[in-house]
Amino acid sequence: MAKGQDIIVEKDDHDCRLSTWIIRNNKLLSFNSVNTLCRKGLIRVNGLKTKASYRLVAGDTVCMPTPFPKTLDKKPKLKFDPLLEKELIDSVIFKDEYLIAINKPEGVASQGGSYQGDRHIDAYKSIFQFDSNEAPRLIHRLDKDTSGVLLLARNAKAANIFTSLFRQKLVEKVYWALVEGVPRKKEGIVESYIGKLDIWRPNFQKDLDREKSSWNKENTKKALSYYRVIKQVGSQYSWLQLKPATGRTHQLRIHCAELGTTILGDRKYRNSQSGNFKDSIGSEKLFLHAKSLTFMHPVSKKTTVIEAELPKHMSLAWKRFGWRI
Repeated sequence: MAKGQDIIVEKDDHDCRLSTWIIRNNKLLSFNSVNTLCRKGLIRVNGLKTKASYRLVAGDTVCMPTPFPKTLDKKPKLKFDPLLEKELIDSVIFKDEYLIAINKPEGVASQGGSYQGDRHIDAYKSIFQFDSNEAPRLIHRLDKDTSGVLLLARNAKAANIFTSLFRQKLVEKVYWALVEGVPRKKEGIVESYIGKLDIWRPNFQKDLDREKSSWNKENTKKALSYYRVIKQVGSQYSWLQLKPATGRTHQLRIHCAELGTTILGDRKYRNSQSGNFKDSIGSEKLFLHAKSLTFMHPVSKKTTVIEAELPKHMSLAWKRFGWRI
């Protein structure tokens, strides 16, 4: 293995994601580069090969390769798309000394990944620096096709504080969705176990009761969501308010499918027997929006509510159904 430099994780970095911590300490590395280094075992924690998503513990020893592989030690200069840059600047809905909140457009990823290129919030985060001495840092993520409130911390200390709020479940997240059909109960709780197989090879065309009885809890994590029907159009469509109590990948999309009310525009978890939503609604985009975040601001100690307006394709549907926001 290549020679490395050992760094001890300090108390202030406890519970920080490994990839976030590395990029914070080495401006030359990108999110994709860190994933590659971890996957190849060139970055190790306590001598062990570790995923980039690992949560650090105070006292951990992180071994970083020195020098970095030539293919990874330099970021190509990013050429901003001026239209996307303007759209993102215009999307800012909250800003104080510690936080920036944007109304993330649908179709723009939070971070880089396979086939994403540079069209993601993490690549453009420097445009949100404004008068700060540091580039902001993502605190959480939204799926590429989900719009709505996305928070960025304006410095490393704020990132640790607000990340901890999410980890301690002290942030109330409210989503709005337009779904096909109406749940049997107008409000309730959906609880299941979600694993990689559910995310990459979903199958909601089989009997759900039989599926739940055969859940394998190994390699899965408990997922809990609250839902409430706000409005409905006969038995055809429903406007749901969704509150995830956990943060699993695609959690709300999977839970809506388990209710038998797939989110419009969700090709991945959609029952093949459903009708053509483009013909009836006029859009193939995902109808899932992170409407608001509510939390006690750790500095001002005031209850802070940040709300994001619906994207155009959802607001048009709301107007069509005569639903007032």
